[in-house]
Amino acid sequence: MRQRIGQGEWAAGERLPDERSLAADYEVARNTVRRAFTALEDEGLIMRQVGRGTIVREQPDQHASGILKRFQGASPLDILNLRLFIEPHAAAAAARNASESDLRSIQQAKAMAEQHYVLETYEYWDNEFHRRISLASGNRFISEFFSLMTIIRYAAPMMEIRRLWFTEERRQGYGRDHDRIMSALENWDSEAAKIAMRDHLLARRKNYFGQ
Repeated sequence: MRQRIGQGEWAAGERLPDERSLAADYEVARNTVRRAFTALEDEGLIMRQVGRGTIVREQPDQHASGILKRFQGASPLDILNLRLFIEPHAAAAAARNASESDLRSIQQAKAMAEQHYVLETYEYWDNEFHRRISLASGNRFISEFFSLMTIIRYAAPMMEIRRLWFTEERRQGYGRDHDRIMSALENWDSEAAKIAMRDHLLARRKNYFGQ
């Protein structure tokens, strides 16, 4: 859904199909669609209006749209390297600034990722884990950056790489990485959170690209 909005298939001001139709299209439960709507609303991509349904929001400005298009032309390795530059600092900031409510939200996403074994649903909750950390950082730029990364994450090149290298062994390894990150956040240890996030993304880079 993010990809379809980002590519303009659903234009600003357009009403999205209802939950029942989308659940049938994606072959998922309606509550999965409902959670996706909530995530998209949090990211500012959609809004819900009484009597109208769910509407694609007008994006802030053409400059931001141009930035997104340039990001989408970057290679998957470029994107992961950029995440390596930013997300460890986001985790460190979250360790300093996260509220108890933030930590519960991050923990929930981690737990949901652990419960899912199919790539698409696992990716949704894995992304939520990282997105909620970015929100807990308290840095508006970081959270806005991650909204762009979320759209790119679901683009075809990235998903093909994930599909190729997604195994149960690696899923469990990422889960252990998430445990380290979560432990550092809960202990408000910014340096440990930074290192744990860096190590996690380095492991992904090695799995995907051998680097």
